Amino acid sequence: MALVRRTNVLGPNSNRVVATAAVAPAAQADAPAIGRAHVPFQQGPSNRSASAETPETETPAPGAAAPGDEVGIAIASAGPVVEPTPGGEAAAVPPQPASVLSLVSAFALVAAGGAGSWALWHYNINAQAIRLPDATTFFAVLFAFATAVERVLEPFARFLPGKHARGELEAAVANLANKYHDATLDDLIQVAHAKSMLEKGRASRGLVSWGIATAVATVASSAGGLYLLHSIAGENWNGIPVWIDAIVTGIVVGSGTKPLHDVISKVQKNKEKSEDTP
Repeated sequence: MALVRRTNVLGPNSNRVVATAAVAPAAQADAPAIGRAHVPFQQGPSNRSASAETPETETPAPGAAAPGDEVGIAIASAGPVVEPTPGGEAAAVPPQPASVLSLVSAFALVAAGGAGSWALWHYNINAQAIRLPDATTFFAVLFAFATAVERVLEPFARFLPGKHARGELEAAVANLANKYHDATLDDLIQVAHAKSMLEKGRASRGLVSWGIATAVATVASSAGGLYLLHSIAGENWNGIPVWIDAIVTGIVVGSGTKPLHDVISKVQKNKEKSEDTP
């Protein structure tokens, strides 16, 4: 379920306050406030020019404040912001599975890799099985093999399905953030839908990348003589043809490229983040 909450996109804003200040008569000194200060009378330019022209013996007009007299109190008060009622606090849309096309493409790629392995075996082009001293060494070789396949496929990741889903999600989030309190529930649903499509793109990308990695690993296994079951069972075991064993090896290697890709990508991002930090 693709669930999106408004606070996750716009962030919490309950701590903001609005402060106001006003000059009130001295009689309102008892008004509740978070701060107050006495405001003495100060001569402005017009008052100073008028006083310069007025003789010192002249009595000020009745009701006029003399310099230094208190004319009022500045009172500052604060209160929480009254936020307008938003159009919705959360929205969710059903999860989107991987597309049928990506599923068919993945198994078609695996079948193509199997056909390539069979062709190498049929025309006697495949290599002899590699014999390693123990299973631990063999699985270490499989790990290195999976890493090599993952690195070979990395430059082609941009052509896999779901490349536009991230941009659509960011555009929906930006639209919601720009509207802020004017955003409606439909805008929130649009973000949830974009998030669901991003998850669908990831699932489709994972299927296609698994199919490609399995096909490449199958052909490479058959051409190089790296057979999982034959290496584990021993030299005299011939339970299945080596071209089928190459498919099994390719599936194992292809299934391991995705976790390896995630780990390598995370390490690279952490390294780039540490290098960019001043």
